[in-house]
This record gives sequence, structure tokens and C-alpha cells, in this order.
Amino acid sequence: MKKYLLLLVAMLVVTVSFHSCKPDEEIYNPKCRISKIWYRSEVGSPNEIYLYDQKGNLEEIVVDSIYSFKFTYNKDKTVSKIVHVGVNYTETIDFQWTNQLVDKMTYQVDGNVVLDYTFHRIDNKKDKAYGRIDNIEVMYDRDFYEPYFDDITNRSLKQHPLYDRVIGDYEEVAKVFANSQAKDMKMFSVKRFTYDPGKHKKYENVSQYVEEFPIAQTVVTHTYTYDLSSYNPFYGLPFAYASEDGYYLNCKTAEHIETVINGQPSKVENITYSYDGLHYMNNKHYPRQFVTISDENNVPTHTYILYKE
Repeated sequence: MKKYLLLLVAMLVVTVSFHSCKPDEEIYNPKCRISKIWYRSEVGSPNEIYLYDQKGNLEEIVVDSIYSFKFTYNKDKTVSKIVHVGVNYTETIDFQWTNQLVDKMTYQVDGNVVLDYTFHRIDNKKDKAYGRIDNIEVMYDRDFYEPYFDDITNRSLKQHPLYDRVIGDYEEVAKVFANSQAKDMKMFSVKRFTYDPGKHKKYENVSQYVEEFPIAQTVVTHTYTYDLSSYNPFYGLPFAYASEDGYYLNCKTAEHIETVINGQPSKVENITYSYDGLHYMNNKHYPRQFVTISDENNVPTHTYILYKE
């Protein structure tokens, strides 16, 4: 569960897209590389700069000329590690793979594991979504989150920039568990995915994902619609800086979020996404500008992308 301004930020700070040779492969293989990203205005210094090696592999993302996130790869071009060395902390995201499919993602601060993702996949070969992620178990380190339980508004994990950019949901997670009565139990959630057959019946878009926090008796359901003619520039880099946004082939046009606590509706939010400007690559068009509006405040958020030619 994420704050949805941060969801867009996390989506747009993501590395570059890659399109797998097969729908069940997750190999880094960019087709449309991002060069720079601006938030709110496309003038002035960019908020994100992407640096590549001579082979076209992403080496580093520089954020606001302050933070640097460095990428390393396995021999098969799957992402091995993302590292941020800060003034106060060193943050690391490690990835484990089997047959080029991600099994586990672990976020660490100074070598201590504070967040752990375990991936489970659709294993029925007769299912057209075979090999895609079925659900993800997320384990949270209570000691890391607990300081935020009683003073969420005045505390910030922005001192952990890699966490803030990649995961971006610490306030929502802290609220969920702070409101639960099971404070001595292990903090965890389960994310379950459903796929849309889409234009080519390849199940390349997530039609819905449901995140459940069992000990907090909280369930959050996200339902999506898409523009099948416009392509998501972040598709194909799953959970390596993209989170679930790497699983949408096309660009989202709407998102409906429902939160249920103790079996009772608690909150409904609707978000609309629109796009402007076109960048063509391999006969596909990618947006140059993202506009996001939530009915919670009706204030549009603009984000601009410059692609490498």
C-alpha cells in the first residue's frame, strides 16, 4: 500500500524499461531508455539523471544532484544489487533469481534486513499467465517501523532515500500497524495479483492487485484500466526500483482503490492518469508527460521524461 503521490514518484524514478523476450522472463534488456526526469516543470535542472555504461546498461541514477543509486548486474543481466551510500546510512536492495525470474528482494540498512519480499508464481502451465507473479509475501522489521507508530507526521524515512524512492509506503505501513491491536506480532502483508488478457491476450497488464495485512485486518484493493495504444516506459523491470509498476505493459488511465478494515469499508480513492507528448520507439509510442489527479485533492501532478535517442 502506498501514498499515491509517492506511487507516481516511485514509478517515475524507476530505472529504464526492458521488454522480455518471453512473457515469463525478467532480463534487463532496455528498448526505450530514459535520460532525465523532471517533476512539476520541464525547465531547470532535472530531478533524475540516468547514467549508462558503454553497453547501454544502467549504472547509476542521480537524484536531485544529491543522492546516487548504483546498480550492479549478474552475468545474465538480471539486477543483482542497488546501493545508496548516504551520510548516515548505507542502503542496499539485493535480488535473488531462479531461471531469470526474481525469487526474493531484500532491503537492508547498514547490513540489517528491514524488509523482505518473497515471490510466488503461477505454476499451472495451462494458465495463460503462467510464470507471472501470483503473490508476494512482505515481511517488515518491527524495530525499524515502530518509531513511526506514535509520531508518523513528524518523522520521516526520507533520511533513507533509497527506501523512500523504491518502496515509498512507510507512512501507510506505519499507520496500518499502529492502529492494530497486535503490536507484539510479526508485521507482514501479502500482495495478490490478477492479470488482464489485454489487446494480444498475453496477460501483460495487472488488472487488480490486493494487499492484505492479516494482523491488522486491513485489505486494500487496487483496480486498473489502461490505454492499450500507449506503452508504459517502465514495463519489464519488476521490483528493481519499479515495484508493481514494472508489470503494466500499457499506460494506466484509471485506478480505483478501496480500503476495508475489520470487514468494513474505510476509504475509497480514485486516481486518473493522462499522458501528453509522444516518443516513438520500435513502432510504439511512449508518453513524454504524465499527469496524475486523485479525487482526494483534485490537484494535478505533472512529471516530464526525456528519452535517450
